[in-house]
Amino acid sequence: MEADELTYPVHLRGAALRLSGGEGRDSLGLGTWTITDESLAMGSGPECFREATRRLLGWEAHRFAGVHVTETGADTVSLRFGPTVSPCLILDRVTTPTRTVLVYGTLPGHVESGEEAFIIEMHGDATVTGRCVAFSRPARFWARLGAPLARGVQLWITRRYLRGMRRSA
Repeated sequence: MEADELTYPVHLRGAALRLSGGEGRDSLGLGTWTITDESLAMGSGPECFREATRRLLGWEAHRFAGVHVTETGADTVSLRFGPTVSPCLILDRVTTPTRTVLVYGTLPGHVESGEEAFIIEMHGDATVTGRCVAFSRPARFWARLGAPLARGVQLWITRRYLRGMRRSA
């Protein structure tokens, strides 16, 4: 799968990460997209940071949220939640001593159209935070018809991702 197969405009590639950095919805051209921006304190210190990173990049945070991940290629994954299967292209996966980033965009067949960034940061005071930032809109007809319910499920899963990053083994 290639980036030109993403289900959203190419000029929006990387917009979830730019949103997390403070760029605004309008300056990014996301006026009609739904924005999700949730964060959670993970704890403090390098060990907490390493564990949260391991849980995110090892897909444990997703499993905690009830989303089963299958790596389908070098940079592609399939996310299964209940009866839905949603393919994604991994756009960015970077770990530094104080920051981990995972970004994926939706491919044809995904329930939503958009992009999601997961960010774990260890700040100067050693506190560790997890954050999920996304822009999306329903892609399947039943998700559009049940948009309020779909949005509620999306927020529930996002919060579970964050709890899954923090969850002790």
